[in-house]
Amino acid sequence: MVPSVVLTETNALQTLEASLVTLIAPVRNEADSLLDFLESIARQTVRPSEIIIADGGSVDGTKALIREFFAANSSVRLIEDSDAFPGRARNLAIENAQTDWIAMTDAGTVLEPDWLENLLRPAARDREVDAVLGSYEPILSSFLQECLALAFVPPARPMGDSYLRGPSTASLLIKKSVWNELGRFPEHLRACEDLIFFAKLNSASKRVAFAPRAVVRWNIPSNAAGVFKRFRAYSLYTLKAGLGRQWHLAVGRMYLVGTVLLGLAVFHHWGWLLLLLAGLVLRVHRTIRARRPSLKLTHTIGPHAYLVVGIILVWIDLAAFVGFVDYLFKGRLDDRNAFSENV
Repeated sequence: MVPSVVLTETNALQTLEASLVTLIAPVRNEADSLLDFLESIARQTVRPSEIIIADGGSVDGTKALIREFFAANSSVRLIEDSDAFPGRARNLAIENAQTDWIAMTDAGTVLEPDWLENLLRPAARDREVDAVLGSYEPILSSFLQECLALAFVPPARPMGDSYLRGPSTASLLIKKSVWNELGRFPEHLRACEDLIFFAKLNSASKRVAFAPRAVVRWNIPSNAAGVFKRFRAYSLYTLKAGLGRQWHLAVGRMYLVGTVLLGLAVFHHWGWLLLLLAGLVLRVHRTIRARRPSLKLTHTIGPHAYLVVGIILVWIDLAAFVGFVDYLFKGRLDDRNAFSENV
């Protein structure tokens, strides 16, 4: 059932029937960053009728922290699974939800106080809406993080006076019946299960609305090791999900051309290196140009930024290659054995 009220800018908090929505989130070994996430849930201007957090097998203090934080709140439930990837954790949470509307987000983020309120607005205005896509923004506190965002944070598209980045399970409102109709989230993948789900949503005849002001803040990796680990895993599971054609083939073609140019420089004329360098500079320029307008940067984008972004892109390419090797040699292994640590 979609809320029957029409929201205005001033009375949304009082008039929206928040009892019609369950907020769900998967967690696993998030103790170091979980407190900010939980506090952002508690600060929401519109409260959901229930909150379900599904733990996929944490071995740190995650579960204890959740229980302690919500000790006096009977509307919060912690569901535990001994070893669940995000897709299964979301499915378990949604299965146990008592409402038709499900608001999804992820640990490792910080919700804006009006996130849920803004996410619910389109559903309150239009009874035919089946899903609402919110947005997310990277948390940028250093020059390196800004360069990382310029290198790999997906570009956002302008929408009114805001930007919409996504779709993402970190900022999504969907009917439980639609989730079930689409076949739920794949449970065998550590990553890319959301891409498969959104592909199904995109191809289905569902009414999707947008809420660019429903923003969550995302903690991006802040060091080289974290970036490499993340993209190595993304590479492996993108291939496992059958979605590697666009990413891996594009990178492969690019490096094939680069190898040919390098060979020409060695065996024909060194001037071919200039063409190779020009190609790298063009790639970096296009990458920065696509992402810069929607990012709130505090540092100047000069030659030093171009250099750092270029190094990051090559680093990500290397991680993707290692993930490809993992796929070749570990592709038939259980995903839980592919890496020793949670990503």
